[in-house]
Amino acid sequence: MPENGDSDGDSFVTRRKMIGTGVAGIGAMVAGCSGDGGDGGSGGDGGDGGSGGDGGDGGDGGDGGSTPTVTDNPMEALHGWTGGDGAAAAEQIVSMWEERHPDWEHQIEPIGGDANENLNATVARRLANRNPPDAFAGWPGLNMTQYGGMLSNLSPVFEEHGWEDVMHPKALEACKMNDEYRAVPLGSHRLNNLFYNVSVLEEAGVNPDDVTDWDSFVEARQMIADNTDYTPVTTTTVAPWAVLQYFAQIMLGTEGQDAYRAWLDGEGDEQALVNALDKTQDFVETGTNEDRSTLSFPEANDMIINGEAGFFTMGNWAAGMYRNAEDFEFEEDWGWIPFPGTGDMYVWHLDSFMFPQDGNAPVKSEAFAELIGDAELQIAFNNLKGSIPLRTDIDGGELHPFLNLNVEDLNNLEQFPPTLAHGLACTPEQLDACKGAIADNFMGPYNSQDAASALMAVFE
Repeated sequence: MPENGDSDGDSFVTRRKMIGTGVAGIGAMVAGCSGDGGDGGSGGDGGDGGSGGDGGDGGDGGDGGSTPTVTDNPMEALHGWTGGDGAAAAEQIVSMWEERHPDWEHQIEPIGGDANENLNATVARRLANRNPPDAFAGWPGLNMTQYGGMLSNLSPVFEEHGWEDVMHPKALEACKMNDEYRAVPLGSHRLNNLFYNVSVLEEAGVNPDDVTDWDSFVEARQMIADNTDYTPVTTTTVAPWAVLQYFAQIMLGTEGQDAYRAWLDGEGDEQALVNALDKTQDFVETGTNEDRSTLSFPEANDMIINGEAGFFTMGNWAAGMYRNAEDFEFEEDWGWIPFPGTGDMYVWHLDSFMFPQDGNAPVKSEAFAELIGDAELQIAFNNLKGSIPLRTDIDGGELHPFLNLNVEDLNNLEQFPPTLAHGLACTPEQLDACKGAIADNFMGPYNSQDAASALMAVFE
């Protein structure tokens, strides 16, 4: 979608006073996002048809020629971190905002829902009704294309704070659209993780260092089943995104990055998808928890914490739950290896905040952008979230040891396939189509051939 053509010389506040284009596209997207069960305190999703009539925070006319003023409008930032690892991390954002700006009212609020679906629907409605929040959390990369010209040009903010010199190059690349920065990177989750409970694997006689490919993973699962009363692998299939994520992990681990990227580029081998889907069915159905279709991912992850299961694969937000659990220590109680077959990969995921152009408190939201990019905030947030900061000037001693392992791999590995189920590898429309292909063909009963054909068609 075309951008609005921001001038390089425009101030952040001036740009925020402009109404963005592309509202019709967002409105069309909302039609497919209804029925989210309520968005819980979003501040009203457009009933007044506007963003406030008092001129806004910085309401001096927005001509860029005078110093912006600060009004009483609260700074509103929406995110999807409502429980487990996310709630504690989000509280760090609130507390640091209140510490640095004690006199500025805010509405930093969570919108609950699986895989950001309710948050995304709320943001879409607010943008369509020209009543946007000042900021919202979201995935950058191709996911940003849905917002067209409605996001502020943040390049002057990046330049002012020297972020191009201290942010990881892959994060800078993902946060750009039409050659301008449209998001502030907050943290990176690695997707290709296989977590394990130390005592379960020891009782089963499994050495995690030996689990390096699909065959050795199958053997390890069987050893847990044969030698213990524990569940070999805890899983969740309550939503299509989780099964899609399992499939992507298994495809990368068994068919390789080249096959994965070829598929995303519209040049894939359908048989490679069938092969990976067959293994995904085996992964989901063999030696897993029978309540997988009703368990959320935090509930499935609790089986690792409670010593009820051997393995769990998930983005490293799962490790945020381990850190926040009582008496559950890294290496002593839980451990980590790359998902079998992906030892030379960092499957790339990124969290960020975006800033609509027509927010109600642009001076305060610029301060919020500065906070999100701040090193102290990124350390505090990511340590609790189980993700890694995107700033390269952070002392590794300030991070959890597990996160330092991920930082080392981010800086040294050469394969960085982008995550599919979390929006970096595809547009929102393509992601919806992929989840639809899984929901229609691969949530039980499992039809690998039909699912593969549907997934191939998404990118052809």
